Amino acid sequence: MYERAFDVGWESLSAEEAVERMYALGIATELGHEFPEERKRLRGLASTAYERSVLDLAFEEGRREVRDVRPNHETDEGAWEELIEAADSPAPARESLSVDPSTDVPEVVDRPGALDGFDIDELGRLRFPSLLKRDEE
Repeated sequence: MYERAFDVGWESLSAEEAVERMYALGIATELGHEFPEERKRLRGLASTAYERSVLDLAFEEGRREVRDVRPNHETDEGAWEELIEAADSPAPARESLSVDPSTDVPEVVDRPGALDGFDIDELGRLRFPSLLKRDEE
């Protein structure tokens, strides 16, 4: 599975590619296909402890996610396809994600009344409030 989706003969990778591959290795490991040498090479790309921890987190996230998805599929191949191969599909067009403004918006997400202006003139906004004025008698 992993070899089919990723080239194991790489010379160099970007940080994003290394994280993506480490995530996929976590999934493959959980499905019973371990690649310890590939994991060691990916960890070798990290120059700091922080970068190694990010790679390790990606690996563990892959293992965790496959545990959540695996029961929904009859085969391990189905879980792999959902998590890796379906993730490579193109994102939907921005236009398909837009909301039609003519539809009713629930009151919860409507603009709160506290943001509307007060019913006073513009000059009244600049004056001291009456509680801050001294009573001169």
